[in-house]
Amino acid sequence: MFRSLMVLGITIALCGCAAQTAAPDPAGTGALQPSRAGGGPCASKRGVENRNAPIVCVDDTGSTLTVHPDPIRMHDVGQNDRLPVMLQWHTVSGRNDLRVEIEPGCVTEVKCERPGHCSARSMPRADKTEKRCKYDVWTDRHPRLDPDVIITPCC
Repeated sequence: MFRSLMVLGITIALCGCAAQTAAPDPAGTGALQPSRAGGGPCASKRGVENRNAPIVCVDDTGSTLTVHPDPIRMHDVGQNDRLPVMLQWHTVSGRNDLRVEIEPGCVTEVKCERPGHCSARSMPRADKTEKRCKYDVWTDRHPRLDPDVIITPCC
């Protein structure tokens, strides 16, 4: 009985450790991937160019900001569910007070609810045309940068 309890305890401990060192897949598939110190999905400084689940990496590790990808391309609605697409911005450091402003008519209100992360949802395009939008991104330690987001009609 003691041996069974010990095996059960070890199994629970290992599962707990695995859950703490795994992070959701930025492509939105639900798969887990190893977490990265600091910048979460942006530790590699490369964004996720998935039009149904785009992630922009804001490199805040130097004296000026850079973003990848630029421009970011996203669908107006998701390919499978036809719901607005979530666009996320993450700092490489995982810190700093990230801010994003985008021109009206492109995405919903940008929400920056935790350090190093902002998000917004696409606005469905009734006219089914591509829309290029300028946005400003900056942190409490870096001046504004003005990259683009391109919203394309889905499928």
